[in-house]
Amino acid sequence: MAGAIDLSTSEGLVERIAVHKVSLLLGCLTLYLLFLVTWRLYLSPLAKIPGPKLAALTHWYETYLEIVKGEGGQFLFEYRKWHEVYGPIVRISPSEVHIQDKDFYSELFRLPYDKPRKLQYRFSNPTATFQTPDFRTHKNRRAALNPFFSQKKIAEYAPAIQKRVDRLTDRLKAEYAGKDRVLHLNDAWGCLTTDTIIAYCFEREYHFTESPDFKSDFAQAISDLMDGVHMVTQFPLLPRIFQSLPDSMVIAMQPGMKSVVNFNNVSHPLHPLPAQPIQNPLTKLQKQMLLQASNTLSNKHTPSSPAKSQDTVFNALLSSTPPLPADELTAPRLQHEAISLVGAGIDTTKRALVVASFHILANPSISSSLRRLAATPYLGACVEETLRLSYGTSQRNTRVSQTVATRYKGYSIPAGTEISMSTYAMAHDEGVFPESFAFEPERWMGGGGGGGDDEKVLGKYMVSFGRGNRIFLGMHLAYAEIFLGIATLFRRCEMELYQTGREDVECKRDMFMPMPGRGSKGVRVLVR
Repeated sequence: MAGAIDLSTSEGLVERIAVHKVSLLLGCLTLYLLFLVTWRLYLSPLAKIPGPKLAALTHWYETYLEIVKGEGGQFLFEYRKWHEVYGPIVRISPSEVHIQDKDFYSELFRLPYDKPRKLQYRFSNPTATFQTPDFRTHKNRRAALNPFFSQKKIAEYAPAIQKRVDRLTDRLKAEYAGKDRVLHLNDAWGCLTTDTIIAYCFEREYHFTESPDFKSDFAQAISDLMDGVHMVTQFPLLPRIFQSLPDSMVIAMQPGMKSVVNFNNVSHPLHPLPAQPIQNPLTKLQKQMLLQASNTLSNKHTPSSPAKSQDTVFNALLSSTPPLPADELTAPRLQHEAISLVGAGIDTTKRALVVASFHILANPSISSSLRRLAATPYLGACVEETLRLSYGTSQRNTRVSQTVATRYKGYSIPAGTEISMSTYAMAHDEGVFPESFAFEPERWMGGGGGGGDDEKVLGKYMVSFGRGNRIFLGMHLAYAEIFLGIATLFRRCEMELYQTGREDVECKRDMFMPMPGRGSKGVRVLVR
């Protein structure tokens, strides 16, 4: 018979065994999938928490929303819709619960919980304080950095920030005023924040604010890094795979990674320092970070005066009280910290300044009031409203308790579950901030807060810097830059928007940082 297996031959026996093996494998796979579906949807401790079944069933739904749908970064907007259907607590993946409740935010983030370990490598600096998963390790690392970013120390540094802002506005008046030359404020503010964080942390001047047209490869590298954040978050092994590949291959696979490779390549042990003179400012900065860290370590036993002990962030780490253990003071660890601080100090503050500039220019009454009342609480109200609508970071903040369950409104969330909340949701809670997408500084002066009639009440729910033990380390530095930047720019320069709309500052994509659509050219102005 055609196609029949001849059992009298060895070939037929082998073929039949192979068929049985395939059938057995398929059967086992089917049973595993049935068990997985049954467990995740019906037997898991999270099964009683409301949410869409597809999200509870597979992590691939999140992957689709973050990487494939639209321009990417759409998960934020999807789970906000789920809250409208299911209420304040929603299961958004097989292992994660998202809570949208203004009064629970501070309660969650004051708890001694960890960050998920899967996020540790996404920015290729896994030993930096920001990336540290373990609560206790983070607490020790953070304690060593806190004095360096204290309110008192930032206040002492404010005149240096003012000088940089003055130089920037001098340039606007000399090169742009009355010349119909379009100014890209995203670039200008990016240069300012880059110069500030590098000078403050490392006592190095790179003068990005003097670059032609305010173009900075350094700031571009930060933006490119954000553009690929969901790939490395959804596939945590990618950063380590990329680091093991030649740079040329990484760039060929992901052309947008070119500036990131330039930024990172001298910091990785697989890439030795180049012997030739370095022209690229990114590579130059990275090399000097490495050299500065190494020199600080080699001189750590050399007596120094107290006044000089915290001139750089490296010295601050070496002279911390209580002292960090020796394994926390290696060159790679110090460099990871340096890279993290620079990255965090650029884009969040830059975005806040861009958002402020747009809304002030788009509302003549606000612009007029700010000019008249720049030295009054009105400036502070503009800054608070700016911070609310710039969000800090847009990606949800996630915590994990390894040992105890977390209780919320009758639900017991078991240990090991990822629990997340988002600053975006807090900023747009209509019960606290009526017409939450409108830029209304008056709400911070008792003129518009539905959740309270003064700054103190609203401030409880303004969480752009986070809350609890991981509140943004550079908060005081960011405040200083935003206050001085807004006050000086609008006191010294007359401007008008140029082919710019609200869509250029709104969050259309959650790429860890809030991003507009890919077609946006940013906030552009003409200086009069």
